[in-house]
Amino acid sequence: MFVKNLEGTLMEMTEVPDTRFRYVVWFDYTRQNINAIQEGALLAVPNFASNGGFRNYSVLQVVTLLPTHYALQGGATSGYPGFVIEAARSAAEDWESQEHTSTEDTTKIRVVAVPTNLEIVEDTSKPDADPSIQPESNMAMVGAKARVLDTDYSNRIANNGIDRENEPNLTTIGQLARDKNVDVLLRIEELYRTHFAIFGFTGVGKSNLLSTIVAKVMADTQEPLKLVFFDLMSEYTVLLLDQLLGGKAEGRILTLGRHTLPEPLFQHINKLPGAPSLDEAARTFVRYSLLPKGLLPVKRNIAFALRDLVAKEKIKFYHEAQSISVYDLFFTDLIPWAKSRQQAKFMQRVDLIKRALRAAGLGSYKVPFTVELAQKIKEALVKALDGTEFGKDGDFGNHLAKLDDLQEELKESFAAGVTLADLVTDLNDTTKSSLWIIQAHNPNHMRSFAKALGEQVYEHRRLRGLINPLVSFIFDEADEFIRRDAQGTYAESAEIAQTLARRGRKFGLGIGIATQRIRYLDTNIMSQPHTYFVSKLPRLSDRQAVAEGFGLGEEMFNQTFKFKKGQWLLMSHGATGLEAVPIPIQAVNANDRVADFVRSQFKEGK
Repeated sequence: MFVKNLEGTLMEMTEVPDTRFRYVVWFDYTRQNINAIQEGALLAVPNFASNGGFRNYSVLQVVTLLPTHYALQGGATSGYPGFVIEAARSAAEDWESQEHTSTEDTTKIRVVAVPTNLEIVEDTSKPDADPSIQPESNMAMVGAKARVLDTDYSNRIANNGIDRENEPNLTTIGQLARDKNVDVLLRIEELYRTHFAIFGFTGVGKSNLLSTIVAKVMADTQEPLKLVFFDLMSEYTVLLLDQLLGGKAEGRILTLGRHTLPEPLFQHINKLPGAPSLDEAARTFVRYSLLPKGLLPVKRNIAFALRDLVAKEKIKFYHEAQSISVYDLFFTDLIPWAKSRQQAKFMQRVDLIKRALRAAGLGSYKVPFTVELAQKIKEALVKALDGTEFGKDGDFGNHLAKLDDLQEELKESFAAGVTLADLVTDLNDTTKSSLWIIQAHNPNHMRSFAKALGEQVYEHRRLRGLINPLVSFIFDEADEFIRRDAQGTYAESAEIAQTLARRGRKFGLGIGIATQRIRYLDTNIMSQPHTYFVSKLPRLSDRQAVAEGFGLGEEMFNQTFKFKKGQWLLMSHGATGLEAVPIPIQAVNANDRVADFVRSQFKEGK
């Protein structure tokens, strides 16, 4: 249960609001010990619930540690220089000389630890029986021995309560940062239904982790799962190549607006007259795609994979004109009125619209436009406006102009075209998993599209009482979608994100957010995710925002400053076994996964 020959003493305990208690433990300094005890290590300390028949150990987690030399306590350099320098040189000799055995009372490893709210219970009358794990029943005893848990019990604590045999929807999200032999399990449904967030500064690997999360859950889910991924920087075409071409889910890229793709590629996928060949379209696609530095050694293989992506018709085009219904045009804020009127005038306009639509022969407003329908409605509306105070060039100028645009846009046929109705149908299909990567050259289009799609799916499920399959809307660069005090298209995407975060889970709808600019996020969203992945956050305001959202103390963040790339503080209220306690993990490198895939599947272009 314990690592041999590694014992400390619990020296101090104070009450703190965030974690209940803050513990200070001293270990004898040796170079071996300073490498064996790391942030995230789990300690067991006897607590006050122990009695004659049972020994109860509170399980604590190390959040910070520092080697301390008490001849230089506090790093004081204000004394006489000669004495201070001599003391420092003596301290350096003490650090070097104590390899396996502690010989100096002045050197200690000072550890700060917090409770995991679990305890290990030994039945002293049954020495051969396995100790049990249960919720902590009392506080640890100051002065008692603190021991480091071994790999077996670290695994039991990190995945406490997770039934590997009977919980089908599990995935391994990474390993404990301090013990690569301990896999950290994650409940897939809890992760997506109750929302998740990824926060970290530039360069810590947010995109890499997000790619890993998508790939892991898609590979391990036992139930159909739908992911709608808003890729503002168009970087996930490469980072999720294996999922688009070889994953269990049906993966597709959906582009918004004709200018999102290079024109040769757009013409080819839509089979337009005079469109270039597959090879020419693929070459422009390769030049257009962003390639992480870690994948440069397999650049040639990726080029062939991207060609395959085009050949297999995985790139789609959002046909907005075919997605607009009569209701959208006249009874939502899709097209603004040309003038601002009082409420009484507004109701007169609505009545005029209804008369015009009846004159055009419409029985339902939810029908999509056709060229003929757009023309018929325009003629009826112009006639209804004749002789009124509104006039065809007044309030209804924008609507009439849009009807003209629709007639032109609907004349073109796009082989790769996809409508909102197609997407909603796919996201409610319980027979398969799907991955949609949404890309746009204009961020405003993406924010408006997020609102349109989110509302369609939410209302469809709300009216029919649907809860399956699970759908997650994932916003990379989330500060571009859910800003506080948002206006314009920012307000549109923020509104639907709030709806999904607050009320979506009861209809099987969740959100995922990833950003480095946390202070710009809508605070109403910050408190909604139940699972957080956090790395380095140099800005105090960002750390405070996360702390308030999850209920963390500043000390918890200190360990993230020492994180290497790919290491994350994982916190969850239900997706992990260690509930509401941060777990430092090492996530796998997504570049390795993608590189292995393209090497195996696209050797010499095959």
